[in-house]
Amino acid sequence: MYQQDDLPELSHRDRKKARQRAELLRISLELFKEKGFDSTRMEDIALQADVSTPTVYNYFQTKRDVLVEILKQDRQDTRQAFDEIVENPASEPEDALAALVQANMNNIREPGDKRLWREILAAVARSHDKEDDSFEKNHEVFRRYIKRLLTHFIDAGKLAKGLPLDIAADVIFAINSHNLRYIASSERCTPERIRDISHEQFKLLMSNWRGEVKASSSKPRAAGKTTKKGK
Repeated sequence: MYQQDDLPELSHRDRKKARQRAELLRISLELFKEKGFDSTRMEDIALQADVSTPTVYNYFQTKRDVLVEILKQDRQDTRQAFDEIVENPASEPEDALAALVQANMNNIREPGDKRLWREILAAVARSHDKEDDSFEKNHEVFRRYIKRLLTHFIDAGKLAKGLPLDIAADVIFAINSHNLRYIASSERCTPERIRDISHEQFKLLMSNWRGEVKASSSKPRAAGKTTKKGK
């Protein structure tokens, strides 16, 4: 996941710091896979990297910051695959969206990968405490690709012109999140199986999204509230 790229535009000191940071992230990733996120301490990362614990804190203030950077790097690593799907989409929306979801999980294959993502999902659930925090910003990267695909198929006449883009993207993202939890928890599930499952899910959705969508003038009710007619 973490490659030592050439950084000619940086000074020697900055290149050294960038390489040290990348090495700390690589080691953190391996420790999270091996020991789990909760069981890994900043001291463990320092010991494995043969640096002092304060050195690790110079790069990352908390273990949560390490996790955020791992997720950012994962987004960066998959960006090329996402771009290829969006720039040359399949002819049908369910095929293109299923390919996008598969690409999002294409590196979750081995038992260690699945354990890592179970740890990540658990840690994110505990740490995601603000509407616009770092985890939400990371999610927004994937949502933008979903919106680009949906926009393409709306413009191509394959989806309804009145489709509410933000809501539709949230629904697709929710399906992606559901399938991510499934692949992380299932010993036998593969990214290819996720593609097939997603295809059927999206095919059902698209059967309603292809026709005209009537905009609702009413505001969504808060969860738990009832009308005069009852629940």
